[in-house]
Amino acid sequence: MTGDRTEYQSTSQISKGKKLSLRSTRPPAQIPGYAIQKMLGSGAFGEVWAGVDQKTGRRVAIKFYTRRSSLDVTLLSSEVEKLVFLAADRYVVQLLDVGWDASPPYYVMDYIDNGSLEDELARVESFDVAQAVELFDEICVGLMHLHGKGILHCDLKPGNVLLDQDLKPRLADFGQSRLSHEQSPSLGTLYYMAPEQADLDAVPDARWDVYALGALLYTMLTGSPPYRNENLSSSLETKADVAERLKFYREEIARADRPNEHRLLSGVDRELADIIDRCIAIDPKKRFSSVQSVYYALKQRELAHTRRPLIVLGILGPLMLLAIVGGFGYKLYADAIQKTDGAVTDKAIESNEWVAKFAAANAGEQIDNYIQAVVQLSSDEDFENKFRKVIEDDDIETLRESFRDPNYNSGDDTQSVLIAQKRVAFIEKEIRKNLEQELTEINREPRYSLAASWFICDKYGTQLAAKYNTQEKRNTRGKNYSYRTYFTGRERDMVDPETARFTVDVDPEKREHIVNPHVSTIFKSTGVNTWKIAFSAPIILDGEFAGIVAVTVEMGSFIDFSNRNDHYVMLVDNRRGEHQGIILEHPLFDQIKEAEGELPQRFSNYHLAPEKLATSTSEFYDPLGQDSAGDPYDHRYLAAFTSVRRSKIGCELDEEESDTMDTGLLVVAVERYDQVSRPVQDLGKRLWWLSLAAIATIITLVFGLWMFLMRVINRNRKRHSRAFTASTESNGSLVMGSGLGRSDLPPTEHRQTSMEEKTSTES
Repeated sequence: MTGDRTEYQSTSQISKGKKLSLRSTRPPAQIPGYAIQKMLGSGAFGEVWAGVDQKTGRRVAIKFYTRRSSLDVTLLSSEVEKLVFLAADRYVVQLLDVGWDASPPYYVMDYIDNGSLEDELARVESFDVAQAVELFDEICVGLMHLHGKGILHCDLKPGNVLLDQDLKPRLADFGQSRLSHEQSPSLGTLYYMAPEQADLDAVPDARWDVYALGALLYTMLTGSPPYRNENLSSSLETKADVAERLKFYREEIARADRPNEHRLLSGVDRELADIIDRCIAIDPKKRFSSVQSVYYALKQRELAHTRRPLIVLGILGPLMLLAIVGGFGYKLYADAIQKTDGAVTDKAIESNEWVAKFAAANAGEQIDNYIQAVVQLSSDEDFENKFRKVIEDDDIETLRESFRDPNYNSGDDTQSVLIAQKRVAFIEKEIRKNLEQELTEINREPRYSLAASWFICDKYGTQLAAKYNTQEKRNTRGKNYSYRTYFTGRERDMVDPETARFTVDVDPEKREHIVNPHVSTIFKSTGVNTWKIAFSAPIILDGEFAGIVAVTVEMGSFIDFSNRNDHYVMLVDNRRGEHQGIILEHPLFDQIKEAEGELPQRFSNYHLAPEKLATSTSEFYDPLGQDSAGDPYDHRYLAAFTSVRRSKIGCELDEEESDTMDTGLLVVAVERYDQVSRPVQDLGKRLWWLSLAAIATIITLVFGLWMFLMRVINRNRKRHSRAFTASTESNGSLVMGSGLGRSDLPPTEHRQTSMEEKTSTES
């Protein structure tokens, strides 16, 4: 049927089909004593049949030399000679019988149960690395036995390696093998044949078997011999002449890229890949010089793999032990340092608390001093007389009525200008000046030298007299301060935040006022831009509130512990309101005022968060450390907080009440953490360096012992290598094909015939 289509077959499949179709169904001859069963295969010089020894029942393989030529006997004689020489070698298929005079000649050998390595590769395609290396190791040993007896195989390939019942390799087909003294060329099988072997004038060399050995391992791993591909195989088939085919093979192999498929396989390590590459090197000089060298390299790889876990364990073991010991040591070290640091820190905080209490007590004494001064002055008889004269004077009373609204203290409106003119007349009143003389007298006392100003206000808040002891250049006499906290006793001045006007009572008779000595909220000094505070006491005449006496003090005068940036105290306002957390006194303020004469406006904004004004802490950061001039204070500090308390001078006390009260001011004593912990840090550094020295000593000791061990191992390996090389070279099997004579070459026509038959069949 013309429409029928057959399945596509490759060139190798077609060739194999032809061979199978030509396979004989009858043996070339019957051999007495043997029952011939089936054909196993055919080659360039004959056929191989399976049979049974009728005497013993042993299975055998019979090789018939079916080519009827005078060369048959020579070939048979040569192969039998090698097989006899290798008798009892378990790595070689054993010779059992020979038919010299039979027609055709034959010899009988062991039947190997599992066929050839080629058959196994056809079944599994490739071996895993461990299985391939195991077979390769056995094949190397077999070849070493051959070379040790002066025999080169010259045609090693998967088809010539048989697998016995234990899957151990046995070398077969010694038709192309050569003795060490022979110089006649021998052609192997393409792709397993070294490039220099593919020459009709080549002299046998042990490195031919080395190349074939590498190609064999490459095939077991990848499923195909090196360099083989469809293009090269097709091109070789087009070459009819043997010499031309061999030349083309040599040239193409030399031009081709080096095979690397074996390096891409999982499990193929670098050492194994290097062994293969060195075996199949194009240049014979770069190849292993002998099979023994290959075997030794394989054993070195195996030894390295066996020794590698021990080496790794020898390195990692001490390191892991060192890491564990070091980890525990570091934990103990860290705990010890932490506990020591904690103890030192707690002690430092305790010391800071004492400093804070000491500074707070001094500040409280100063506050008591000023409060006592205004209380004593407000109840002084001479003062009361002078004060009464001022407030009872008719002319002054008329003027005072104009001063009761604080919104007219200053301004450009007509009313403010008129009131300012009246204020000038008020200041010049003699009885007012007599009252002011009382403030001058008290200001002269040394214990009040830190006061910024003294002043007296009537019951409406109008300032009657004042004495300044600062750089402020302004006149406040006759102005109304009934909105200030030192007059009202409130937490903040009575100012409308939207209109910036003072929200005092319309009826001056009902204005709020203090009833006990009072510490005012902080306010800004217009002279040097620092914070000020006022201490005021009520003036009581005939049992009625008549006014106040007050003194103002600039912040910076209450505490004085240290100006060092590593240990100092600061004063903070801790009263609720808009100023809570504001830093009132700080060593940096004194430095800036001394250098510039006044404090820049930005220093009014530094404050501590209210949640940080509670308890002592081991981690405190000074806000002023973030200022451009505050670099010396940009550190971690230990901080202790103590409230400033004052006595209840001028206040009525219940029996159960304390005789002191909180001013709302807070002293913060700070000390640099790194200064406190420096002894601990120094101790930690010493321990750390000692630990490093101990670790370095241990590592050096372990490394030295390991290097000594490796040196001993390498020395033994080199000694073993020299002994191994000497033992293999002593029998002369490693120096084949190097300068021997050519007298044993058979006639050229015979050599040409046998090679042509070989390459035409095996390619």
